[in-house]
Amino acid sequence: MPTLNNAINVGLSGLMANQMGLNVTGQNIANVNTEGYSRQRAVFEANKPILLGGHVFGTGVNLLDVVRTRDQFVDTQYRNENKLLGYMEKKAESMDLIEGIINEPSDTGLHNSIKNFFNSLQDLATNPESSSVRTTVREQGRTLAIMFNQVWNQLDNISENKNAEIYDKVSEINGILEQVGSLNLQISTTEALGAKANDLRDNRDRLLDSLSKLVDMSAYEDPANGSTTVSLSGQSFVVIDKVNLLRAESTNQDGKEVIRVINPIDNNPIKISAGELHGLLEIRDSIIPKLQQQIDELASGIINEVNEVHRQGYGLLGIRSTQPTKIDFFKGTDARTMKLSSQIENDPNNIAASKTGAPGDNTNALELAQLRGKKVLNNESFTFEDYYGGLISTFGLETVSVQEKLANQQILVEHFNNFRETISGVNMDEELINLIRFQKAFGANARVLTTVSEMMDIIIQLGRY
Repeated sequence: MPTLNNAINVGLSGLMANQMGLNVTGQNIANVNTEGYSRQRAVFEANKPILLGGHVFGTGVNLLDVVRTRDQFVDTQYRNENKLLGYMEKKAESMDLIEGIINEPSDTGLHNSIKNFFNSLQDLATNPESSSVRTTVREQGRTLAIMFNQVWNQLDNISENKNAEIYDKVSEINGILEQVGSLNLQISTTEALGAKANDLRDNRDRLLDSLSKLVDMSAYEDPANGSTTVSLSGQSFVVIDKVNLLRAESTNQDGKEVIRVINPIDNNPIKISAGELHGLLEIRDSIIPKLQQQIDELASGIINEVNEVHRQGYGLLGIRSTQPTKIDFFKGTDARTMKLSSQIENDPNNIAASKTGAPGDNTNALELAQLRGKKVLNNESFTFEDYYGGLISTFGLETVSVQEKLANQQILVEHFNNFRETISGVNMDEELINLIRFQKAFGANARVLTTVSEMMDIIIQLGRY
C-alpha cells in the first residue's frame, strides 16, 4: 500500500496545482480591461498512478497547460469584416468633406452663383445701357468664376491631403508588419523551450486586428513553429521574422505629386482592395478626379457658350455703340482656370448687350440670358443648372448610400467583436467563482497535508515505545 510520503506528495501536488490555477485566475482578473487580452484557462491532469499490491493508487495532479481561449475562425471573420469597415469609414469621412465643399443646396454655393449670373444677364436685357446693371453682370461673372476656382481647388486640396494620409498609412502598416515579424520570432523561441507565449500571441493578434482595418490582409499560423504568415493583397509580406515592407513613392502626374504604394516583391504598384488604404486611394484616384472632370465640363460649357454669343455683340461707349466686341467674356478652359477676360474686368461697357449696335438694342443680352435654358451638356441633354443639379443629386445619393453601408458594417463588426468577447473575453463572475474554487481546493489540500503530518507524528510517537 502507498506510504504517507505518497500522501504528502499528493497533497503538495494539489497545493501547487491550485496555486497555479489561482495565478491564472488572477492574471485574467488583472487584465479584464486590457484590449486584445484572451482569457486563459488552467488545464489539469492526474499524475501517472502507481501499482502497489495489485491496486492502483493516484499520485496527485499536475498543471498540463495554460490555454488561451481563442477561436481562429471567428478572428478571421472579424478581420474580414473589419477591413471593409476601414474602407467604408475612410470613404464616408472623405465624402462628408466633399459634401461640405460643394455646400448644396445653399445661398452661397455654385448653383446659386450660376443662377445669379444668368439673372444679371436677364436684367441686362431689360436695361442694356445701364452702367449699374453692367457692373452687376461683371461682378456676378467674377463671382461665378471664383466659385468654380474655389470648388476645384478645394477638391484638389483634399486630394493632396489624401496623399499625406496614404504615406502615413503605409508607414503604419510597415510598423505593424515589423512588429509581427519580431513577435513571430519571440513566440517560436519561447515555445520551442516548452513555455507558453500566450501574452505574446495576444499582442500579435491585436496587431493583426489593427492591420485588418488598414489593408486587405490574411493571416495563417504555422502549427509547427507558432509563427504567423501575413499576406497583403494575396502576397506574403511576413514569413516568420522575414518582413517585406511596402514603399510609398512620390511621382509626378500632370504636374502634381502623387504617392504610389509599391509592392517591394515586383516593384509595381500594389492592388489594394480593402481597408482604410483602399478608401484613401479610391477617393484620391477615382471620386475626386471624376467630380473635378464633371465640374470642368460644366465650367467649359458656360465659358464656350457665353463667349460664342458675346463675341457677336456690341459693347457700349457712352451713348454710342462701338464696333462688335469680338472679345471673350471669360478666359480659361475649365473650372480651375476660369476667370473674366481682361477687357470685361477693366471696363463693363465692353459687355456686348447689343446685336446690331443700335441704341437700346438688347438682343445679344437676351440671347446670353437664354443660354440658361439651352440644353448644352451631355450631348445637348442638360441645361447648365440641370447638369449641376444632377451631379449634386447623384453625389448626394452616393454619400447617403455609403453612410448606410457604413452603419450596417459597424453593426456587423460590433456583432463579431461581441461574439468574440463571449469566447475570449474575461467574465468577472466566472473568474470570481474560479477564485473561490481554487481557494477552497487549496485549503482542502492544505488540510490533507496537516492530517498526514498528524498521522506521521502518531507513528513517530508509537516508535518510542
